Amino acid sequence: MRGVLVVDDEPFVRLSIASLRDWESDGFDFRHEASNGREALDLIRSSSEIDIVLLDLSMPVMNGIEFLERLPAELSGSRQPAVIVLSAYDDFHLVRKAFTLGARDYLLKSEMDGDSLLALLKKADEAIGDSRERSAAVIERRHIDFLKSQFLRDLLAGQCPEDSAELFAGLGIDLDPPFFVCCFRVEDFQAVAARYAGEGIASFSAMLERSLAQILAKRGSGEVLVVKPDEAVAFFNSGESREAGDFCVDAREYLERYLSVRCSFSIGPVCRTSGEVPGAYSTAIAQRTVESRIVVQAKRFIREKFQDPELSLEEVSERVGVSKNHLSWEFSRETGRTFTEYLAGLRIEEAKRLLSETNLKVYEVGETVGYPNVEHFSRLFKKLTGTSPGAWKSRSS
Repeated sequence: MRGVLVVDDEPFVRLSIASLRDWESDGFDFRHEASNGREALDLIRSSSEIDIVLLDLSMPVMNGIEFLERLPAELSGSRQPAVIVLSAYDDFHLVRKAFTLGARDYLLKSEMDGDSLLALLKKADEAIGDSRERSAAVIERRHIDFLKSQFLRDLLAGQCPEDSAELFAGLGIDLDPPFFVCCFRVEDFQAVAARYAGEGIASFSAMLERSLAQILAKRGSGEVLVVKPDEAVAFFNSGESREAGDFCVDAREYLERYLSVRCSFSIGPVCRTSGEVPGAYSTAIAQRTVESRIVVQAKRFIREKFQDPELSLEEVSERVGVSKNHLSWEFSRETGRTFTEYLAGLRIEEAKRLLSETNLKVYEVGETVGYPNVEHFSRLFKKLTGTSPGAWKSRSS
């Protein structure tokens, strides 16, 4: 198994590359990633498993050319990974420079797919020799990964000793109390399972874990554990509930945008010792069905005002007496839907009733429920119901 490090400042690019195909079955491990050259050098220094580097050239902090210039001085010659440059059409002058600094090959980002990248990886693989040191490192890493995952599961179940600091350090677990237990659930998992029927649900679980880890690294630090295919837990290092909420909102939006899933989240109380984890986890799970005073009041106000086309999150937050951002993450955490999604659901449900029970025209129904633009109303109605307003009305008459 060859270790591949993807170096790009865009998290979604890294996720996309790692998801192009089932790389493990091809003999490549895409677990490593970095957002700039400096992070990449740190990873390569600390791991003997990285054999191939997929390197973007234009990055902040340390770009690809600077990385290539620094690489020989950082490592002994026997440990030099093969570097494949990822470039844009206007980067050819940088590509030429990269070749003079030891890059092995290049691939245009706009033309990259699973097959083209696999061909270059195999070509690089042929030129890399195996070593006893590297083989031992791979076996050790897999063993530690298994123990780390099992330890986090035991932590949730309350089966770990109260003082686990030494275990944390020994397994490389990044948990530093106080921290929060954040639970994420894929609400439309049946549809997701059908979508991944060909490649296996394990592929989705890997993407779910990688996505949460990316946002966790962006927002702070901690650990991610996929508890079961439709549920993951993030241990977020912070004592501030606002920071944990911001992380969860970012993660939920990222999962919904890039994995095309409908996701909800909930957060347990802050944990100041590892012994508090089981209770925090149970509380987070229970919060899925318990709504706070803020959310209850917000939903009541939205139901009263949903026909107003100018109704906004700002207005609702002012009504319930909290900030817009606080209401946003509380609402998402407890309902599994954003303010916009909840409002649209109310409006379309009322539109269905009006189309079925009245003689109002389609544009009149749209205006009544808060959508004065009939084209926007029709598109949204079809998106949420699977049929057009006109067809719904005809079917009901």
